[in-house]
Amino acid sequence: MFGDHILDFFGPTFDSWLEENKLLLECISYSDIEILSDDHPGHQKSLEDYMEDQELAFAISSYHLFYSKIVIGSESAKVLEISKEFPESLLAELKSFAPGFTKQ
Repeated sequence: MFGDHILDFFGPTFDSWLEENKLLLECISYSDIEILSDDHPGHQKSLEDYMEDQELAFAISSYHLFYSKIVIGSESAKVLEISKEFPESLLAELKSFAPGFTKQ
């Protein structure tokens, strides 16, 4: 299931691009809404709001550049988070071959 989402969004050359650039991919749940701690009175509401707002996202990080990470929404096709250490050149490359970015 996730393999299909990844292939649809990034295209067939994505795996080799990750390997070539020493990058790792995680499929994560993403939302701007913070889940409050279990003992907070608003915990249940924050959890429900998070679940309603979330989207499947792709987190790409480097295992050779410390703290280098980008998070891309699979539905919104937007960069949701990017660390200042993530190279702009890699983002440009990704946008040039990933069909998912054409949804923007």
